[in-house]
Amino acid sequence: MQRMAEKKKIGIIGAMAMETETLAAALEHRRTEEISGIAFHQGELCGVPCVVAQSGVGKVNAAVCAQTMILKYAPSLVVNTGAAGGVGPEIRIGDLVVASACVQHDMDTTALGEKRGEISVPGGARIEFPCDRQAASVLAEAAKALYVHVHSGIVATGDLFVADPEKNREIGRLFSAKATEMEGGSIAQVCYRNGVPCAVLRAISDNADDSGKVNFLEFARMASEKSAALLQKAIPALS
Repeated sequence: MQRMAEKKKIGIIGAMAMETETLAAALEHRRTEEISGIAFHQGELCGVPCVVAQSGVGKVNAAVCAQTMILKYAPSLVVNTGAAGGVGPEIRIGDLVVASACVQHDMDTTALGEKRGEISVPGGARIEFPCDRQAASVLAEAAKALYVHVHSGIVATGDLFVADPEKNREIGRLFSAKATEMEGGSIAQVCYRNGVPCAVLRAISDNADDSGKVNFLEFARMASEKSAALLQKAIPALS
């Protein structure tokens, strides 16, 4: 029976405290364990067994968190939630992007004749790491009640806060991305290697322009609160 319960567990990862604190506080029967300097909060969210963790910003922090979560807590789905910069004129502040797949825009071995974003994994190199279609569909449907515009597409990850409009356009051109951020691609890669489905949600808090830092600080908390409300609404359908 314990093994069956573990298979239904959903893992939720956010980079910043504002992206996880509401969800962690909402857990019933909450208990916390620290591993590798990361606090993993277990409990039930809307009746569903969940584990919530704040990874810290950046690809390595996110990968450490995701791998630890998978090995220790065996979630059947890992959801990465957070804020992002929008890519393209149709993606506006306050919108939501549900990832169909993730790429890592800062992976560049083109000097060796490889494609930009190409990463070697067991079975061969790939650029896109897929997100679970069913989970993405559930999340997009639930988001319609909370967001004016919900988009599906590529989320581009790199260890860079993209505030340069030209860099933003380049990422859009190379990867057909709809959002840029700093964790989703590494979490998707870890999940891919472990055979664990994943979903990546990005609430748009800036448009990678000169006011990106101001917009991010102003809108990130609001975006995080809406994302937490979305997950609490969708969790029962994801289990």
